[in-house]
Amino acid sequence: EGLNSYLLPKHNKNNMRISSGRRSAPVYFVVGMLSLLTVDQVHGFQHLPIRTTSSTRIHHGPSSGSRAQPSRSHAVGRTTRRSCTTSSTSALFTIGLLDATVATASISATAKLLSSIGLGGLAAHKQNLLDASAISALSRLTYWVFQPAFLFCSVAKTVYTANNNIATGAAGLSLRALWLMPAVAVVQIVMGTCIGRLLSKLFGLKDQDEIRNVHMCTTFANSGPLPLIFADALFASSYPGIQTQVAAGISFYLLAWSPLFWTFGKMILGTEDDETETKVEEGTASSPYIGKRLMKKISSGFAKVRSPPVIGSMTGLAVGMNPFLREIFFGSGIATPLYSSLQTLGTAYLPAALLVLAGSLVGGSSSNNTSEDDNKRSTTTSAKGIGAIATSRFLVSPLLSLLAVFWIRQLSWMDGPTKSILTFLCLMEGCMPPAQNSVILLQLAGRTEQAASMAKLLTMLYAGAVLPVTILMTACLSISGILNLV
Repeated sequence: EGLNSYLLPKHNKNNMRISSGRRSAPVYFVVGMLSLLTVDQVHGFQHLPIRTTSSTRIHHGPSSGSRAQPSRSHAVGRTTRRSCTTSSTSALFTIGLLDATVATASISATAKLLSSIGLGGLAAHKQNLLDASAISALSRLTYWVFQPAFLFCSVAKTVYTANNNIATGAAGLSLRALWLMPAVAVVQIVMGTCIGRLLSKLFGLKDQDEIRNVHMCTTFANSGPLPLIFADALFASSYPGIQTQVAAGISFYLLAWSPLFWTFGKMILGTEDDETETKVEEGTASSPYIGKRLMKKISSGFAKVRSPPVIGSMTGLAVGMNPFLREIFFGSGIATPLYSSLQTLGTAYLPAALLVLAGSLVGGSSSNNTSEDDNKRSTTTSAKGIGAIATSRFLVSPLLSLLAVFWIRQLSWMDGPTKSILTFLCLMEGCMPPAQNSVILLQLAGRTEQAASMAKLLTMLYAGAVLPVTILMTACLSISGILNLV
């Protein structure tokens, strides 16, 4: 009840609905959650081992002794914990159902997100610092500059590294294996939209705008920034080779995810450019030739797909696949400074997206430029809607992702390490919370009230996702056996 009094307007509190609410309430909520997470991380996990390799790895014979052994005092504590588990399930029971490393990574990732939202929320309270016009400009920069640069560099670097590994015989994911990730992305997105439609009916949702929000959150997960944060937290310090290969798989996953998000996502939220469609329809009606009408429809469809993030991904793929372009973009080529500058711009993608989320959460409802039509379309999400999203993202989707794992493990041409990495990637992508780019998509369409409601919904979901994501990530490590590769 106390939490609802902060998040919900008084006249809607009994209906448990999220709307634009008061301007200061989300800041207090974010700061409070951040304080709890920080205290829990510092005091609850500081005495646990940084890398619980003895509980997450299955050692076979003498080879397990090749790694440095822990001190005797620490070994006593781990021996006590291991006595409650079996070797096949020890990764799930380091801390009850939680692995210390995964729990720390999950809390750290969520704390980073909430702290960024809190700082952005404080900035939104400063006059003319993060107001509606600033949020709109930042959304356009993210869409037109930051995300395309990020996708170009990540895809180009991944393909370049894969080709280089083939030429030198170095270890790493092959291009054949990497190309499975876009297929996995398409399958998970299709499953997500089907799950959303089914759960909307099972939970008895009636409001069309709420159903759109639920469908968007069940269809598209946070498939880029958050998985990269987890990969860095789990593998960068102790397993850099695995971290590089996991990041490569995420980049290829985004090759399919990004085009679908910026096209199918617009259809789900209803933010397609009505004016452009009207002009196309008028031109089609006045054209006497079937061929011209068909070409206009094809051109309209191509224009929807031709978004800056998609162009960034495809251009990066072309650079990585072409030997001549690889030569001039990497190493000491003449386009190396251009690649470096794009890489610098790409690093602004995640901070900009978080600031848009924060600004929409805190300042969206107070905009004086909000149109009457936008106010009428202000989206609300009930407790049933939140339950449907949580059920999809943290229960049904992870279970269905196991089907992709079974298919991957049946591929005879793939070696064991590759199967472990792809298994981990499929399971991790299947258990992520909803995509935060939904707020940017709504801001670009000028729907500030809907963006504010979506931002509030995502903040609640992310704060509540710490425990389920931690448990699911622990299961991902255990089922995939990815830590056994070192």
